[in-house]
Amino acid sequence: MKNHPMLSEIQMQPFRMHLGDKKIYSQALMPVRGPLGFRKLDYEFVNQINPKEIIDKIIDHNFNSFGLVVKDTDGATIANTKIGWNPTGRDLVQEFSDICEKKNIVFMLSITNMNDAYKGWQHPETVCVHIKDGKTHKAGDPGMHPEGEMRVDLPEGVTLEEMQKKIPFLTDKIDEKTGASRGSRGQGYIPLTAFHCPRSEHIDYMVDLVKEIASNYHVHGILADYIRYHHGYRDFCGCERCRTAFAEQYPAKADKILKCKEWDQFRMANIVEYGRKFNDAVKSVDEKISTSWFNLPGPRIYSRKLVSQDYLGLTNVMDSAIPMNYPYLAGTVDDGKKWGRLGNIMHWYFQKNMAHRFKDYGEDASIYCITNSVECNAEEMLKSCIGYDYGIGIALFKYYGTKEDQWYACKLYGGLLDQQKLGDRPPSREQIREILRKVYEKYPPKVIPRWRKKELKKLA
Repeated sequence: MKNHPMLSEIQMQPFRMHLGDKKIYSQALMPVRGPLGFRKLDYEFVNQINPKEIIDKIIDHNFNSFGLVVKDTDGATIANTKIGWNPTGRDLVQEFSDICEKKNIVFMLSITNMNDAYKGWQHPETVCVHIKDGKTHKAGDPGMHPEGEMRVDLPEGVTLEEMQKKIPFLTDKIDEKTGASRGSRGQGYIPLTAFHCPRSEHIDYMVDLVKEIASNYHVHGILADYIRYHHGYRDFCGCERCRTAFAEQYPAKADKILKCKEWDQFRMANIVEYGRKFNDAVKSVDEKISTSWFNLPGPRIYSRKLVSQDYLGLTNVMDSAIPMNYPYLAGTVDDGKKWGRLGNIMHWYFQKNMAHRFKDYGEDASIYCITNSVECNAEEMLKSCIGYDYGIGIALFKYYGTKEDQWYACKLYGGLLDQQKLGDRPPSREQIREILRKVYEKYPPKVIPRWRKKELKKLA
C-alpha cells in the first residue's frame, strides 16, 4: 500500500524501553472459546490446555510474545481470584506466566471490561439501560441481548437445565446451522451478553480485579478489551446515574439526550475516565507493566457515536493502542469468490482507514496492531501481517483455529521479523510470495491464487 504509515522514534520508545530492539511477534489464546476458533463457550476445554506444549510451539514458530485472554466477554476469570468468577477452577495465568518467564517470552494479559455476561446476570442493576424502544427491547430495559459469536454445546448426558446451572446466562434458544457470513457461523445454544454502565459499581469490581491480577502474576503488559459501549446501541446508557451526571454537566442539553454532540462527548469521557482508572490500577502495583487499549477501527462516526472511543483521550491515559484489524472475518476466498472479494475489500478499507486515522491516536502514541489467523487462509493472514505492521511488529489472533499451513507460514514469517529491528518497514510482497511458494509446496491451497497460477503456467 502506498503511504503506509510508520511510527516515529518517539512513538516506539515505550516498546524499546520495555521489550528491547526486536520487533514484537505475538500469538494469542482465548481459553474459553474451545479448540476451533471464536465460536464456542467451553469451560471443560480449559482443563485440556497444555501451557508447556503451547509455549514450546510458539517458540518453535519464531514468536517472541504470547497473549492470554484471562477474562473474556462471558465474565469468567481464568486465574486464582478472590474477586472474580472462575468456573473452571484452573489458574492458567500462573502456569503460563511461569513458563514465559523461564523461556524469556513476553507475556501479556487481556481483560474484557464493559462486556461481562456473568456479572450482568448477577448484578443487572449495573448493566447499561436502553433510552428508547427497539425491535427486541423497550426504553428502560437493561442491555442484555443474545451473544453475537459464542455458542454452547451440551455434552452427552447433560441437559440444558444442568448446563444453565453452570452458565446461568445461557438461554434456551439455539442456532442449529452455520453459514459463511460472520453472523451465522455459530452453532449451539445462545448465551446472553451484557454491557455495563461505566458509571456503575461494575467499575469498582473491575478496578479491584485488575489490581488483583497485576499483583499476583509476573506480566509485561495488561491490555483492556471492550473498553467501550456496545457497537449496536447508541442509546446506552439511560440509567439514573448517567442521566443525572449528563444534566449536571450539560444542563441546557438535559432534555436532548441522543440528539446533541454533547451526548457523544459525555459517553467518550466516561470511557476515557475508566481507561484512566484501569491504567492507575495497574501502575499502582507496578509502573513497569505496560497498559494498552483495544479499539475497533472505523470512521469517526463509528468510534465517536457508537462505541464512544476517543482515540487521543484513551491513548493519553494508557501506554499504547491496539487496533484490531480482522478484515478476513468478513470473508475468505476459501468459502467462495464472493467471500474472498468481501475480505479483500475489508482489508483495503482497513488499510485506508488506519492511514487516515493514524494521527488521531496522537503524535506520541504507540500503535501495535493485532490481526486474525483464524477464519482466513495463509495468504490472507500474511497480507494482514504486512498491512498492519507500522514498525513494531504484529500480533496474531488466535492459537486455536490456526491451521497447519498457517503455522508453517507463521514460522517462515517469524524468521523474517527476527532479522528486523523496531522501525523497519514490514517485509515486502515478494518476500511474502516466497514464503507462500514454500507453504503451497507443502500444503496445496484450497484455492490457488491468481499470481501462483501464472507462475505454475510458466513453469509447465
